Amino acid sequence: MNRTRFIPFHLVIPIMIASPALAQEDKPVEIGGHVRANYSYIDWQESAFRDGLEFESLRLNLSGDYGKFSYKAEYRWYENVSFNTVRYADVTYTHDEYWQVTGGITKVPFGLLPFASNNFWFSANYYIGFEDDYDAGAVVNYERGNWSIHGGYFLNDEYNDAAEFDRYSFDVADDGEFRNKEDGQYNLRVNYSDNIIRGATTDIGMSLQQTEVLNLDTVDEGDMRAWAVHLRHQQGDVKVELQYTDYDYDLKAPSGQRRDRLAFSGFGSPVMMASEGRSYIGNFVYTLPYKFKELTPIKCYSEYSKIDPDGPQSRPSSQWVNGCSFGWSKLYVYIDTIQGKNMWFSGGPGLGLDLGGRQQTTKRLNISLGVYF
Repeated sequence: MNRTRFIPFHLVIPIMIASPALAQEDKPVEIGGHVRANYSYIDWQESAFRDGLEFESLRLNLSGDYGKFSYKAEYRWYENVSFNTVRYADVTYTHDEYWQVTGGITKVPFGLLPFASNNFWFSANYYIGFEDDYDAGAVVNYERGNWSIHGGYFLNDEYNDAAEFDRYSFDVADDGEFRNKEDGQYNLRVNYSDNIIRGATTDIGMSLQQTEVLNLDTVDEGDMRAWAVHLRHQQGDVKVELQYTDYDYDLKAPSGQRRDRLAFSGFGSPVMMASEGRSYIGNFVYTLPYKFKELTPIKCYSEYSKIDPDGPQSRPSSQWVNGCSFGWSKLYVYIDTIQGKNMWFSGGPGLGLDLGGRQQTTKRLNISLGVYF
């Protein structure tokens, strides 16, 4: 049964208004956030419902530091899908210039960081739990010279409730039939950064993840193993990002239940995904070499991602996002076209499975207008 988490707006708005006064008094807290609206044109809807402008979300951020400790937290209210959720809430201890430890609801160190995409829509990896994922645990970060190493352990998902679908991160879910939950997870990420080519920066890395997956019917522990190799190359106005991910869930499901799939959830809904497969990400990003008096540099991108599953009833899922983003004072704009095929959140029925339903390529235009403070 889903919980409803609600913080009244009559408490949020005074905090937002008070933020300049807090800063003037040098309080150990900084307050920020966003207010966003979205315009969408969706080609698979009935013609009367294909487009519209709507209030999308409100975000509140808190951060600060005290000595060797710092903290940050983010909470979001989504109006267009009617739920509110924590994104992260953690505390960091900085031991010295090399070592940091972060604990709480914090980012899972896996793949390209901080994101494996540059668009508003993220990559296909986000929807299978391998991009911008936050869980409850701790991460040790060591940085020295060209090397960065993350090691983490996570006790469970951010709510420790697999039946809670109202969440920002996509996690293993209990949808009433496929009943699993995350029950402990180890992560290791190693990244090497260097100027291999003059005037350019290249990051090469590898990530490993081992997750214990508890079946809530059999009360037996299954697991998931994943690994990824990733590269980011920045040369002048051009950036190229590549990532290959391999994952495999070994589920301890009840007798007679299919093990080639499991339930995931995020943004208020469960979704079925293939329990074994690979994903591919290829991004090309170009920052226009023009300066405008009122605008930040305009960044344009073409980003393709694909889930290539294994199993008897599998079917690839993919999305291709093309667009540009730029800022104007406190306003930041994303203009994206999204083409999806068998891709949930792009009109498809699931992730990496042949579930019938809409199988043709879908198209969406998404314009995000956000005021960030």
